[in-house]
Amino acid sequence: MFLLRLSLGFLLVVIGLGYFSDPKAIVRLNAFMRDTLFKDSHVLLNGKRIGSWLIFIGFILLALGYTTPVR
Repeated sequence: MFLLRLSLGFLLVVIGLGYFSDPKAIVRLNAFMRDTLFKDSHVLLNGKRIGSWLIFIGFILLALGYTTPVR
């Protein structure tokens, strides 16, 4: 569970930073995953909001993973 939270948190932070720094890279990733997760209108119109939420959730998961003792 520790590694799951840590890796998921890291992944969400990286994706969230991608929304802020290089939206074209997200659109390229979107072309690959268009049918399952994303729509172009969401990326183009709500990119900063989606990126903010992903970073927020990612940091929470990173903090939970960091404070959880490894058994």
